[in-house]
Amino acid sequence: MLEDLGNIGDFVGGIAVILTLLYLAVGLRQNTAALNTASRQEIVRGYREANVLWLQPGVARAYARGLRAYPDMPYDELNTFVTIFNDQALFFQGVFALHESRQLEEETYRAYLGWFAMNVSTPGGTRWWDEIARPIYTPRMVAAVDARVVEGNLPDLIELHWMKPDDQPA
Repeated sequence: MLEDLGNIGDFVGGIAVILTLLYLAVGLRQNTAALNTASRQEIVRGYREANVLWLQPGVARAYARGLRAYPDMPYDELNTFVTIFNDQALFFQGVFALHESRQLEEETYRAYLGWFAMNVSTPGGTRWWDEIARPIYTPRMVAAVDARVVEGNLPDLIELHWMKPDDQPA
């Protein structure tokens, strides 16, 4: 009789362990989904905040010129271009880190990788990337951007109508 009670206790204990593991697995899955959502929201929030810079007088023009002519441009425009490009690189490095840590899914990562690679593949962007960025950003992030540029099939950013200052031919 005592042996039967012991067996029943072991069985009930085993069921309790299985139920606890299932509960923890569901909780972990929900926590992972919430973390991924929070990561995407943080990325969007950061990019929207950075976009406000484009509304300041001269910023868009300096950036568009820099994509074509970096570093051969007036000092103030050069400084604006370098600052904005560096901001984009830092932003993408954050995106890359989230993707590497599996907190950001492939689809969102590829979209931001493509945008940044479009910037790097312009004449001015390539020169900035080679002179300034390549030595200071993480080697894995640089390799990912380089691979995306080599992969090709990127729109020509400087040919988009909104990247042509008034003094550039349409």
